[in-house]
Order: sequence, then C-alpha cells, then structure tokens
Amino acid sequence: MLLLESGRVVTVARLVEAAWEQDPPATASHQVRKAVADLRRRLPDGGAVIVTDGPGYRAAVTAGQLDLLEFDALVQAAGQAAKDGRLTTAAEHLAAALALWRGPVLSGAGGPVIDTVATALEERRLSAAEQYFGLRLTLGESGELVSGLRALITEHPLRETLRGQLMLALYRTGRQAEALQEYGRVRELLVEELGIDPGPQLAKLYEAILRDGPELAGPERAAPGAREPQPPADAAPEPAAPPAPVPAPVQEAPAAPPGPAADAPCTLPYDLPDFTGRAEELNELFAFVRDGRPDQERYSRVIAIDGMGGMGKTSLAVRAAHRLADRYPDGQLLIDLRGFTPGETPVTPAAALDTLLRTLGAPGDRIPEDLEGRAALWRAALDGRRILLLLDNAVDAAQIRPLLPATPGCLVLVTSRARLLDLDGVEWVSIDLMKPEESTDLMTQTLGAARVSAEPEAAAELAELCGHLPLALRIATARLRNRPRWTVRYLVERLRDETRRMDELSSGERSVAATLRLSYLAMDEKHRTAFRILSLHPGADIDVHTAAALLGTTVRDAEDTLEFLLDVHLVQQPDIGLYTFHDLVRSFAQSLRVPATEAADAAAVERLLGYYLTATDTACEVLFPGRKHRPTGIPPYEGELPPLTRADLAGRWFDQEHEGLMAAVTLADQRGHDRYTACLSRNLAFHLHARGRFDDFWSLGRLSVAAARRLDDPHLLTVSLANLGAACWKLGRFEEGLEVAAESRDTAVRLGDRHIEAHSESTIGLLLSTLGQYTAAVPLIERAIGMAAELGARREESEGLTMLSTLHERCGRYPEAEETARRALGISRSLGYRSGEVTALTDLAFAQAGRGAYEEASASLRTAHGLCDWAREQVDGAVLLALCAEVADRLGNEEESSGFAARALALARANGAPIRLAKVENLLGRRHVRRGEWEAARALHGHAYKIATGMRLRPEEADALVGLARASEAMGDLTAASQQWAKAEEIFAFMGIPERCRAG
Repeated sequence: MLLLESGRVVTVARLVEAAWEQDPPATASHQVRKAVADLRRRLPDGGAVIVTDGPGYRAAVTAGQLDLLEFDALVQAAGQAAKDGRLTTAAEHLAAALALWRGPVLSGAGGPVIDTVATALEERRLSAAEQYFGLRLTLGESGELVSGLRALITEHPLRETLRGQLMLALYRTGRQAEALQEYGRVRELLVEELGIDPGPQLAKLYEAILRDGPELAGPERAAPGAREPQPPADAAPEPAAPPAPVPAPVQEAPAAPPGPAADAPCTLPYDLPDFTGRAEELNELFAFVRDGRPDQERYSRVIAIDGMGGMGKTSLAVRAAHRLADRYPDGQLLIDLRGFTPGETPVTPAAALDTLLRTLGAPGDRIPEDLEGRAALWRAALDGRRILLLLDNAVDAAQIRPLLPATPGCLVLVTSRARLLDLDGVEWVSIDLMKPEESTDLMTQTLGAARVSAEPEAAAELAELCGHLPLALRIATARLRNRPRWTVRYLVERLRDETRRMDELSSGERSVAATLRLSYLAMDEKHRTAFRILSLHPGADIDVHTAAALLGTTVRDAEDTLEFLLDVHLVQQPDIGLYTFHDLVRSFAQSLRVPATEAADAAAVERLLGYYLTATDTACEVLFPGRKHRPTGIPPYEGELPPLTRADLAGRWFDQEHEGLMAAVTLADQRGHDRYTACLSRNLAFHLHARGRFDDFWSLGRLSVAAARRLDDPHLLTVSLANLGAACWKLGRFEEGLEVAAESRDTAVRLGDRHIEAHSESTIGLLLSTLGQYTAAVPLIERAIGMAAELGARREESEGLTMLSTLHERCGRYPEAEETARRALGISRSLGYRSGEVTALTDLAFAQAGRGAYEEASASLRTAHGLCDWAREQVDGAVLLALCAEVADRLGNEEESSGFAARALALARANGAPIRLAKVENLLGRRHVRRGEWEAARALHGHAYKIATGMRLRPEEADALVGLARASEAMGDLTAASQQWAKAEEIFAFMGIPERCRAG
C-alpha cells in the first residue's frame, strides 16, 4: 500500500482496511505499527524509506527505486514529446514504460483495497499501450505491430481501441479480410458479454476498410518529428449500416401462432426456478426454431442437445420447452427414454410409443402390439397437430427414429450424452462447461448471495474444483445448504484431496461418479479399457501419437478411439488433433484402477515413456546437429512418430509437448523408472536451454542426477551432472555449478569419458570467468577446446571457441577475440548449427565494435539477426539486440537504436536469465551514458549492479560500477563517483585486467 501510494501519507486506518477486508481485530492498529517497524529493520536504511508522517506513514522513494514512479515519469515524458511533435521520442518513452510491466500488478495478491488500486494501474498500462501503438501506426509501422496487438487483445478482448489499431495494422499490410474478421469477433463478444454493438469509431473504421478507403493508407514511414494526424477512422464518411449484430441473450422465445387448443396435454416437468446461464445455447436453439432450414415448413423440426453427463441437458431442454410451449398448442409431451438411468434398461421404441399414444387419448385396446403398427398410429394421431415432443436421455438413433413425427408443425427436442451421428436431418446444440460467471450465478441462486459474497475467492475455487460442471456445483451447494456451519472454504479444502473428491460430490441419489459411471458402462469393454488407460497420461493434452503409445495401437486406431470418446463426451477437444479430460472425468477414470489392472497400466506408462524418449532423440538430432550419441540401454519405440524431419517441425513439436514432456519425466521419477528419468531429462535439456526455460532445466537436472545415483550408473551420472552444471550457470548458481561440474569432470576422468571431461572443463572455465577468475578460466577453456577438436566433437569445439572469444573481448584482446569467433562461426556453418552461428556472429560483432569497426560489426549483426530463431533464442537474442542498439547508436542511427534497445530490454526482462539481463542493462546503460541521459543510465546500471552483486557476477558488477561512476560524475555526485571508481578498479584488478577500468 505504501508503494502504491508512494510520496503520499497512508493513514493507519487505511492500512488496516487494506490488510483486513472486514472485521479487523482489536489489535489491528498495533499490528500495522509492528509490521512497519519490522519492515524498517529489514529494509536497508528503512527509517528513511518508510517515514512517519502525521496520522500514518509515507514511502520516500524515487523513480530510480520504484518501477511505478519510473513508469509515470516515462508516460509523462512521452506526452510532452508528443505535444512537441517528437513522435519517435514519445514512442520510445512509451516502449520503455511498457517494458517495466511483467504481469498483473502485485501478481494479483491483495484484498479489495489493493485490487482497486491495481485495477486503476492496469487501466493506465492499457492507455499507455494504446498511445504507443497509435504513435507507431502514425509513424508508418504496421505489420510489426500485429503480434503485440494480438497479445494484448487476448488479455483484453473487449478493448475497442486496441481492436481498431489491429484492424488498421492488418489492413495496411494487405490483410483486409483478417481486419474485417477482427471486427466480427469484437462485435460478437460485445453483444454476448454486454449486449451492445461496437462504438461509432470502430464502425467507421470497419466501413472504411470495406470500401478500401484511401484515408486508411497512412504514411510509408513518418519522418522524425512529424506530427500525428487525426485517426483515420475519424476521417471516414458516415458508414452504411453494419451487418446485423449477433442476437442478444434470449429473453423471450419466438412468438407463437394463434389458435391454442383447449385441454392440450402437457407432461413437461416443472421448470427450475434457479435455472442459470446457458443464454448462448438457448439463443442457438431458438434460432433453429425461428429460422430452421429453407424447406423447414415441409418437415417437423428436430433439435438434439448433447453433452457430458451432469452438464444440465435436461434442465436446458425443459427451460426451452416451457418457453416454446405457446407455439405448440396441441400438446407438450416428455418421455424419459432412460438411456443412462441407474438400475434401469433403456425404454424400447414400442414402449415409448405406447406411452405417447395413451397420453394423446388413444384407447389401450386400439394400440397395436407391434412397433410398425404403433408407429403408423402415432403418425396418424399427429396429423394436423402442432406438438412439442421432448425425448430425454436417449441412448442411440434407433431408439428415436420411430418416434419422430412425419407431418410439419411439430418440434422434437432430444437430449443425449452421445452425439447421434446417424440421425439425419437434425440440428445440434452441444453444451459445454459453464462459464466462470455462470458458475458464480448458479452458486448464488442455489446457495444464496450472502454466503457467496462472504467468501468470493473460496467460491471461485469451489467452481474450479467442480470443473464448472452444473451437477457438481448443485451437489456441492446442496451440501453447504444442509450444513450451515460449514464455510465454503472448508468444503474447498475437502475437495482439494483428489482421492476423496468424487465421494464429496455426492448427495442423496445424485453423484458425479454415478453419473459418469453410467456413460462408462454404456461402452464396450475395449473402450472402457482405453478410457482408463488414456487417463494415465500425465499432461493436460493428449494427441494421437501419445494415445497410440499408451494404448499400444496404431495411430489410426488411437484416433478412432479418441473420436469415439469425444462423441460420447468423455473427453473434450481444446484444439484440432488434441484431446483432454475434464478434471472430474480424469478423477473418475483413475478411480477405476484396481490391482487387476496394475500390469496393463504399468505397461502403458512404459510405452508412453519409450515413445517420448525416441521422439525427443529424433527431434534433438534435427535441432542440435553434432550432438554426441549416447546409448540409453532402452530399446527404441517401434510405433509411429510425428513428422520431425525438419527443424521447424521438431521445434514446434517440442513446444507443443513441453508440458507433457515435463510431466512425463515427473511420472517416470514417481514410478521408479530411473533410466527413463535420466535419459529423457538429457534430451529435454537441449530444448530447455534453447528456449530459455532455465528453472525447468535446473529442476530436471536435479531429478536426473538423483536417478543416475540410484541406478549407480556413472556414465549417466556424468551426463546428468554436466547438464545440471550448465543450468546452474544460467541461473547464477555459480558455487553449486562449480561443485557439480567438478564432480562431473572427476567422474568422467575415472571413466575415460573425454567428451564429458571436455564439456565439464569448459563449464568450470565458464563459471570461473563469470566469477571474474579469468587467469584460471582461460587455460581450462583452451584445454576443453583442444580435447573437443581431438575427439571430433565439432559442436562442443564451436561452443568452447565462443566462450574463449568472449574472454578475449572482455580483456581487450580484440584481434584474438575476432579470430576465435570466426573459427567458431566456420564450424557452426559446416554443421548447419544455426544457433551456434548466431552466437559466433554476436561474439564477432563484439570484437569488431571493441576495435571501433562499427560498420563491420553492423554487418555481422544483420546476418545474426536474420538467422536468429526469435521464438527459441530469446535469451541470447536480447544480448544481440542490445549490441545492435549500441552499434546503431555509434553509427548515428538513433531511431533504429532506440527500437533495438526497447526490444532488447523487453526480451531480457521477460525470460528467466539474470546473467543476460545484467549484461543487457549494462550495454543499454552505456548507450544512455554516451547520450547524456544520466537518470536512465543510472537506473539501468543500478539494477544490473544489484543483480551482479547478488550473484557474484564480477564482470557485470564492474561494468555497472563504471557506468554508475560516469553518471554520478556528470550529475555532480563526486563522492559517489569516487567510491564507484574505486570498487570498479578493485574488481578489474582481481580479474587481472586493471587497464579495462581506465579504458572504461
């Protein structure tokens, strides 16, 4: 609260309100004062940071200390620059301001008071983003804005300004159809969520895009300092009427024709008074009734509602039937076909017709005994009548066909757990899980507004644990109603235990497990077994290849099985080719495991692990050429693999399967498959390192080392230790990394494994150089390079040369750095190792810039930029962009330099590599020093110094001190400058390159 209100006095009463949402304890004020005292003790110079001021406290911080103040200052500077006509500068300020954001304010932590402030701050961020994209559009940019706008719109889909900017950017890059689709999307969302149409400005833009209006063309590139014109949409003429909006949530059913019959039979059950949500589905159903097919007047309408058990199909059908009753004045009939009724067999068509005919008044002695005779009498009885027929709980199409009316004017509503694909001429309404807001409404209706509003967070979690399944929510709220002493939080805590969740979701005759069991029992034994085995998949999504591995079938058969389970709503399909279990369905499926299934289940898990091991091996061969082959002792998977023959396909597969692969390693570890744990971790290490997922890299490294130790396999242990050492370096765990790498090297020496010895020697050298021990590091890295060359390990030789080039450059030996980088570049090119090429070219550019050859450095960087896979190499890409900013600035290309700088900072802050962030901030801080932008320089160097000192990252610590000293001198703080120079000199002397401090 103090930081959110920095510079202003926050009273103790206000702090109490923020800390306790309601009913604060009598000691609340005392606890606040105690917390403040504790903060003052824990914060450096805490008494100066938190100041007592009158009735409360005030946070005395500056923009350099608080990102929120820095954001405000940058936004204000951008506004002034825009007023002065300096649009490029304004865009740069806004880019820097937006780069400070890393997610929701305070990550969503805090009560209502803090949430209110956080919401206001989020609005300020969105406003700044809109200004930023508006400026860049004005300056002539378009295609490069699309991805950023799409990302923001995903978070804020109802934001019309952002949507308009995306439409304009798409239009200007020749994607008119996509621009028009965006208008359709936002219009549909606004109608669905708010019941309104898009605003006039967006409608004008839509009309202008439709007619290809010349006012939308925009400049090729606005010159620096150009003034911003009025938004193109404002200049467009008045639009023609936009396409008709999507219907708002239904309030009334379609109007009924006149002439209701007297004494018409009605056997519909009562309509639930607390029926909630499903407006979209009702709209769809009523649209079929109202519009139908063009030739619909010749037939009766048949609408089938399908969905998983517990979705509320019957409740929806009954609500629709009551709303539509007036349109069908000759009767509204319900018959429960008992397709999925506990303890009962489905009703035969003949029995159903007997019931229906009697309901219409047919004497029992005139009803034929055979199905054909009853069907004929039923058709005759309906001739000329307008009847609504609700066939609930159908099991298959054969049960329904004899019951369908043959004359026009009737409506048949069918509910079924399976989509009855062989029932022709049917309109389908599939119902899915409730939306979160619908779940909240249902809980409010059934439990009462007071109990829901008293525990909003617990209520939201209850809805999640119930999987937004209406049946589960009704059972849960019924239990709470019958137990007034239970809080919502108490039930939530009981439901968190997955082993008892299905038992908790049971009340009287209603049970989620019993409902799902009926769907399960309706399948044949083959599909029951597949359903249970597929639930063993540890990840969220299942594709056809992982399903084939689990089931031990071909991919084609696995897909057929998944599609069958999809048709009966026991799995869901989040995307084409992917299938997933609803949480409660997975819990039910896993509850089916018994001792008799253990052997089959274990075999399925091992097949899945074998598939993943073989697939990752194949993908690594494509993505990481030159990787040493190491025997796993595990036979290869013989089933079909996905297409992994090209780098783009292999990379995309790794990304899509990331969650499943991580979960598979954990599953292997939990089930004691230590060899799979270690070998899968090794393959994943390559992908995780390339993607910058260093926390995952480290976690798997530790699992792998533990598994190798349990196996007592020293060969696997050396590989696992080597990878863990590399992960430690990336995360700044230098001491742990040295210990791990030393053990890896010593074990490799005992085994005679010179490849791992060379790799570990290189890692030790790298870690020592990071700690500033250059004298010790250089010979280790040189030895590792020599060993790799002898062994023909060209990839490892290339990587060692790039490390050595970096050390030469840091020591000011630019010719040696350049020559070493060129050697690394040649090897990487010969291998087709693009990532290695990018690294070598970046090192080459550092060496060229070091000796003042900025044009040569710029050429090297352009080549590296073109080769970089920005989706996979964001960590090293941030350093590349920062150097691009430095070189462009040296060559006088200020606008280009600013763009590179903003992108570099955003990338570096977005990933989890503090080493690279410190380097990027130092590079960009040096650029600000040269431009005389002292505050910006001090902020960047200060943060880099904080990172570096916390990790003992001596080279970046020294560079940060040099930048801080120069900024302090320029700002007149000579005492601070003197201290900073002295510390820098001490570090450079420790590193053995004191001349670097004097050179700056």
